[in-house]
Amino acid sequence: MRIFRFMAATVAILALAGCSKPPVVNQFTKADVESITKAVQDVRTAYNAKDADKVAALFAPDAVLMPPNQATARSRDSVKQYYVARFAEGASDLEIEAKDIAGDGALAYASGDFRLVLNNPTGGEPQRDRGKFVWVFRKLDGRWMIEYVIFSSDFAPRPAPAPAT
Repeated sequence: MRIFRFMAATVAILALAGCSKPPVVNQFTKADVESITKAVQDVRTAYNAKDADKVAALFAPDAVLMPPNQATARSRDSVKQYYVARFAEGASDLEIEAKDIAGDGALAYASGDFRLVLNNPTGGEPQRDRGKFVWVFRKLDGRWMIEYVIFSSDFAPRPAPAPAT
């Protein structure tokens, strides 16, 4: 009799477990894609306005920026200082296109291409640059924030300015 009760209890528990709902997982939706697309365009707008504060405000507090041929910036404030210096060097006219945006839960990425104008450090005409990027986003307090950025140019590094004589 005890075996029968044990078997009946086991069957009942398994049946109830099979009827339970799966855990709720935050799905990555079309609205998330639209929010990230808007964030990419907000970076472009702030960049072209040379507004380092607005660019930095789109980054998570512990963001990491990995620009080519430079040290990694770790923190929103370091990211801001990178853009302050970038704008002082004359970077402008950013065009950016996120070709791929995907995610799962609170993490997402955007990757694509960019074009911009850089002052020529040796004088002369400004130089056009183009390249590719990958940005990692994290949803913090309901808002997609840029957490990691890496980008590279399709061209060789720019020459250093000639030493003053």
